[in-house]
Amino acid sequence: MITKYIKHSVAAFIVGFSLIAITACSDSYMEEMNTDDTKAESIAPSAQLTTALLQTYGDFGFMDTYRSYITGFTQHFAGGWNVTSYAGSVHAQDDQMRLVWDQLYNVAIKNIVDAIANSENLPNTNAALRIHRVYLMNMLTDIYGDIPCMQAGKGYTEGISNPTYDKQEDIYNFFFEELDACIKQLGTGSDHIDGDVTSLNGDPIAWKRYANSLRLRYAMRISDVNPTKAKQEFENALADAAGYIIASTDDAYIIYTDGPFTLYDGSRDLDFRVNALGEMLYGQDPSSPTFVSSTFFNIMFDSNDPRLYRICRHYLNTKRTDVKPDRDWNIDMTDAVVAYLNDVEGGEKPCNPGAAWYSDWVNNPAAGAIPELDEWVSRYPDAGFNKNNYDARLLRPFLSIDFEMPDRPGTLVNSAEVEFLLAEAKLKGWNVPGTVEDHFRSGVKAAMMWLNEHYLQSADQIQNAEAETFINKLINDGVLTTNAKEAINTQAWILHMMNPSEAWANLRRSDYPVIMDRTKLKTYPKDFTYDDANLQTPTRLRYPILENEYNKVNYSEAIERMNSKNDQGEFVDDWHKRLWWDVADINVK
Repeated sequence: MITKYIKHSVAAFIVGFSLIAITACSDSYMEEMNTDDTKAESIAPSAQLTTALLQTYGDFGFMDTYRSYITGFTQHFAGGWNVTSYAGSVHAQDDQMRLVWDQLYNVAIKNIVDAIANSENLPNTNAALRIHRVYLMNMLTDIYGDIPCMQAGKGYTEGISNPTYDKQEDIYNFFFEELDACIKQLGTGSDHIDGDVTSLNGDPIAWKRYANSLRLRYAMRISDVNPTKAKQEFENALADAAGYIIASTDDAYIIYTDGPFTLYDGSRDLDFRVNALGEMLYGQDPSSPTFVSSTFFNIMFDSNDPRLYRICRHYLNTKRTDVKPDRDWNIDMTDAVVAYLNDVEGGEKPCNPGAAWYSDWVNNPAAGAIPELDEWVSRYPDAGFNKNNYDARLLRPFLSIDFEMPDRPGTLVNSAEVEFLLAEAKLKGWNVPGTVEDHFRSGVKAAMMWLNEHYLQSADQIQNAEAETFINKLINDGVLTTNAKEAINTQAWILHMMNPSEAWANLRRSDYPVIMDRTKLKTYPKDFTYDDANLQTPTRLRYPILENEYNKVNYSEAIERMNSKNDQGEFVDDWHKRLWWDVADINVK
């Protein structure tokens, strides 16, 4: 039912989409568009809501920023060429950093702002549009810092072609005010939220719960820089009569279709129906899969986490299809490879941050060392299974293709995250029902059930007994008495693997888990570019270079507010400058 709706909605809004998806400064083009009889005069707000929601995880055009930088900064993934070339090398490249900014401002934000202006007679739809604007603006500000927010996207509706860069503190205050207003507005109209392609299914009550859950997230984000405001906003959200997400049936996520990957063509055509994050992590061809970093692998391995080999697999995949992940030719060799590594190499060899899969060489398995490999080589001699060192690459842990399928959800907020927020709020002494342990237990359990429901095949799902054994061991090992904040946010970090922007934001806010110190890891100057004297992991991405040309005055003011200067005394766009809410360095080892 929902899948069919997505297909029809996309077809409907693409017809007139060029009216909205243009740059704010193109006034002459706008005038031509407004007088072109072949173009649609308006787009339904419901179609624009669909566009903005689906783009959140469905736009392949900005997933390179996630793959190249953010998933490397969080140290979930390492070893692939992109993540090693950019995040791993602390190499700033405008073409890779600007993509989230360019794509969201030019498509989703413009659609939403236009739709908000044209949906005043649809109170519920209008509120949903405003809530998702908050969500997207939060992504942008937590990636870049001070950004155009209150004036953004108003080039057509109000003639503002050079929006000011709002301070992040002001942006967060806007979030709280806007979410509160939207919650009050939801349910005041009779309109169904058409165009809603999320699990909330157009229900104003469900959107209220979701909005309150965002309030919890954002309150926790500012809890170190403004604890009084954070506590007030958190407790107000908890006390709201509409409630918040408390169970998996309340989870908020975007629904994608099980269709073929569209890659960059899909982004150009505004076809956002499949989950492009999974698409990007799968890679455009067999030479570019995603590998799990040593940080991520070892945190799960050291705690005997039952998710470890649900997330990490070993594949022989030179003959795989690139239309979407296939189980026939992503040949799963995990059991055989793990046995071989334990016997010959002393255990798994995941890649450290900054290292490509081939950087710290692991020898190709000798003939006969992995009988299953020899069998596949013999059966398909032309497949290249043992050519070009693919048999050595096999020894690195890949991200399971279960997480790369086109119909995987685009996470907004789920009950597992809410439980972790409640656990930390209770730890801070805020007015929260239950105990830290109660919420921690519930969060870990919900995180595992989230995988069962949305990612894992039925035969691979985590059993209740496994989950309870793991949780009990964590508690018995004293993780909550030793450092409860670390324990809570380490589990949140595992949960957020497929929500890169939130994973990075919460890592910088909480400073946990303890990740590897990039300055102490090896570099590979023959293979990668090192043009930053500071190899510490950056804390934000730089603004697009073209902002200095098209919005120079406001851009320059934002740069000056950073108060970072180069050796010539000039203000610079410093990607090592912490954001307003980020008050301390991430813990490293």
